[in-house]
Amino acid sequence: MPNSHTHLKPTAVAELLGVSQRTLSRWHALRVGPARCKVGRTVLYRRDALETWLEANETQPTTTFGGDPACPT
Repeated sequence: MPNSHTHLKPTAVAELLGVSQRTLSRWHALRVGPARCKVGRTVLYRRDALETWLEANETQPTTTFGGDPACPT
C-alpha cells in the first residue's frame, strides 16, 4: 500500500520540480515525464521513479573553464 514516505502526490512533485500540475499532466500525456501510477482516482509518483527520471534527464557540461590548456582565458 502506498504511503507518504515512498509516494508523492502531484502537488508535491510539481512543487519539487518547479512546474505546474497541468505541466505534469501534459508530460504524462506526451509520455515524457516521470512515471506515475493511479490508485483509484489518486495519482501518485514513486520517489524512486522520480529520482530515476531526474537522473536520466541530467545533462553534462560540454566545456570546462578551469585548467584546460587548449582553452585560453
